[in-house]
Amino acid sequence: MATDATRARGRPRSTEADRAIFEATRRLLDAAGYHGLTVEGVAVEAGVAKTTIYRRYANKALLVLDSMTQAAHDAPVALPDTGAFRDDLVAVAHLVREEIAPSSPSSVGTALLGEASRDPAVAERLRAFADFRFEQGKPVYDRARQRGELRPDADWRVVAELIVGWIFHASIVSRRRPDDATLERTVDLLLDGLAPR
Repeated sequence: MATDATRARGRPRSTEADRAIFEATRRLLDAAGYHGLTVEGVAVEAGVAKTTIYRRYANKALLVLDSMTQAAHDAPVALPDTGAFRDDLVAVAHLVREEIAPSSPSSVGTALLGEASRDPAVAERLRAFADFRFEQGKPVYDRARQRGELRPDADWRVVAELIVGWIFHASIVSRRRPDDATLERTVDLLLDGLAPR
């Protein structure tokens, strides 16, 4: 896991403390959202000193991003494998919607984007997290290309970003959660331009 270069020298970090901090952070995010989460609250929940967290993380955003990254490593999302690219993309769109759709002002994604606009370290960690999550989804596009369902010149990452970006904008900016029929229509519209010629 990435850690802050400013971490104090001395005793080696405790992996047990790291795990307790990550788990406490995720529980409090679920319960209180990003804006309700505090380093003090995480320290109490994890049973560690507040200074233990501040030695690892310069701010709350970096703590949250490392917690999210660890969760993505520990429990990767089960990728759909329906045998058809169209159905796989619809299933992926459902997964993305469920991850993004809590579109309240305390949405973690929205809050982290705001933090990233002010803090280069948060921006870099957020980019690394997004890159990792996209790479986790790459097999869906590799299988489609192998089956001849995706144009060889299609950039899979752009396709993935189109799906995620549209759902994020609809859910967070426009405040309209795409329903199942809209997800399917959008995937069909996208695939119309991706099919082999």
